[in-house]
Amino acid sequence: MFGAWQAGAWRALAPRFHPDLVVGASVGSLNGYAIAGGASPDDLADFWLRPEIGVLKQLPHTIRGMMDRYPPSPRYAVVLTDAFRLKPRIIAGESVTWRHLAASCAIPLVLPARRIDARWYCDGGLLNPLPVWAAIELGATRIVAVHALPQIPGSWLKPFVAGFRRVAGHNPPLAAGIEVQMIATPGPLGSLRDALRWKRDNIERWMEQGFAAAKKQGVG
Repeated sequence: MFGAWQAGAWRALAPRFHPDLVVGASVGSLNGYAIAGGASPDDLADFWLRPEIGVLKQLPHTIRGMMDRYPPSPRYAVVLTDAFRLKPRIIAGESVTWRHLAASCAIPLVLPARRIDARWYCDGGLLNPLPVWAAIELGATRIVAVHALPQIPGSWLKPFVAGFRRVAGHNPPLAAGIEVQMIATPGPLGSLRDALRWKRDNIERWMEQGFAAAKKQGVG
């Protein structure tokens, strides 16, 4: 759901915005890697329109196939969450492997955490769904932030996530001179079930919604 919406946003942004750095967390780590590697809007749309994308147990295979297609880029970084210390970690450039991308997508209770260099890592958006802070640490001063998850799907899940992020969230304040332009969903994209189930009609609708949201912004 969120990946398809981001792909739609990229279709609107690509003709007007050429980033020097791409930072991704959670499903944004996949889109970000492809974009940094040169994926066109059509390439990214085709990626999410493939039914096998919805088979979560095939995620490692899907990621490796994507990485074979797009070269590693020095202008890309992924955010992971240290599962035991509940601390974020940034991996950048050619140091990024398929395991780092799989770890960043490892939603607790849905996908398994990944053990990398003797530590366990999970969803990069767990502590903060939008890695603006990571882009700033890497030197960015003008940021276009594509936020697919301003609202948590599932009424029972919202208070749990909100409480967790109040306690353990990573939200450093913006330094002076940082410009952030936000592109976000105007409301929930769908249910928790929608977020985990691939359906072509939904994918096409979410891409259209992402395109419309990004087109509305004067990025350029």
